[in-house]
Amino acid sequence: MPKKKKGGGHDGPDERWLITYADLITLLLGLFVVLWTMGLADLEEYGRVAAAMKTVFGGKALVEGLPQKTSAAGPYVDADGGSFPDTSEAYLTVALAESMKDISEIAGAVSIEIEERGVVVHLTETVLFESGRAKMQEEALKLLREIAPVLVKSGRPIVIEGHTDNIPIRTMTYQSNWQLSAARAANVVEYLTDRAGVPGGQMAAAAYADQKPVESNVSPEGRAKNRRVDIVFLKGRWQQNEPVKHTDALGENDDLTEDHLIHIN
Repeated sequence: MPKKKKGGGHDGPDERWLITYADLITLLLGLFVVLWTMGLADLEEYGRVAAAMKTVFGGKALVEGLPQKTSAAGPYVDADGGSFPDTSEAYLTVALAESMKDISEIAGAVSIEIEERGVVVHLTETVLFESGRAKMQEEALKLLREIAPVLVKSGRPIVIEGHTDNIPIRTMTYQSNWQLSAARAANVVEYLTDRAGVPGGQMAAAAYADQKPVESNVSPEGRAKNRRVDIVFLKGRWQQNEPVKHTDALGENDDLTEDHLIHIN
């Protein structure tokens, strides 16, 4: 009969898994610490974004939490020669929110979202156009004038996307939602390039009709959100081949006449 060890102990093989288990736990703990450390900067940055957005759309005059200006090279240059070298999506979101702080009365019709392709500004139909039309309202012109400098200073390629709901349209001017969404996107591009000083080479227009909804078209509320124009700040930088002469922006009481609008018959 085999003899038991004193103290009731067992020989080693049955307990070797504890060493492997302990090593695994140590490695997982180390990985967690590394990931947590890497995420600290993003958490702080997005915390500033959230605070700034709340401040702007709450009607206050000051946006807090912006990065400090430095003498480093960057697209966000101020009158004193300082610049904002940070061109991240989070900073761009804050810059857009700050540009709209004086038009907080229409903030409910505007939302800003960070997507994989870049920063997207959603502008609903209510602030831009009358129903079924592509002529921009005065509120739309004011909004575009405010955000135009951010478009230019971002240095990014900009795409203006026209979207509609799934209710068919057939009028003398627009035979389909494709035509309506295309005319709306083109009119926004034309105003920004011809009247608000955004370089034409930086801009592009796209029409999606009802093919890219952000909400369900089942409810009136969902359809209202789908009738929109998106301003998309794509990642990267656009290439300017030659100097661009900027035209003066419209005055507060000026309007974009029918001669400047694009219609598809």
